[in-house]
Amino acid sequence: VLFRSDRVTGAITVFANVTTNGRPNSGAALGGIAYDAETKSLYVVDRETGLIHRLAPDGTDTGIYDHGTSGREAQGLPPVPWKSTPPVNIADPGFDSTKPETWNLAEPERRVFGLAVHQGRLYYAVADNLQIWSVGINPGGSLGQDAMIELVAPPSNGPTEISKITFDEQGR
Repeated sequence: VLFRSDRVTGAITVFANVTTNGRPNSGAALGGIAYDAETKSLYVVDRETGLIHRLAPDGTDTGIYDHGTSGREAQGLPPVPWKSTPPVNIADPGFDSTKPETWNLAEPERRVFGLAVHQGRLYYAVADNLQIWSVGINPGGSLGQDAMIELVAPPSNGPTEISKITFDEQGR
């Protein structure tokens, strides 16, 4: 669920319920969020499915982008489809808030986190090998079929992900 705050009154209301085929995210949460002013599209990541949802200004879900299939296939990599698992039950003894493996996160090859919009492309971070990818934004806000790997970060000494992508005024 995404909330919004009224800029005058400060009242908090629901902006959008992000679901996949009617199923809400069960525990892995939502990840990065980015806004494209050109198409007035808000992009948000579902960390359980690895899908990037495109939301209209009124919060309506207007489409999804699946890096695990479309993105990977654009680079000649085998697809990694989402494997639906039972929803997380935080009251279940098998759930442990200190162990990410119990959170229902998507597989690393499809797990997206950080997002940014820059010069007509949506940049996104993928957990597998700490990669930054990008995909073109079409005039209506949907995402293209031209995904490419932009950067592979050096490996870390432990589990980590790229949670934020930013560009400076020079586009770096």
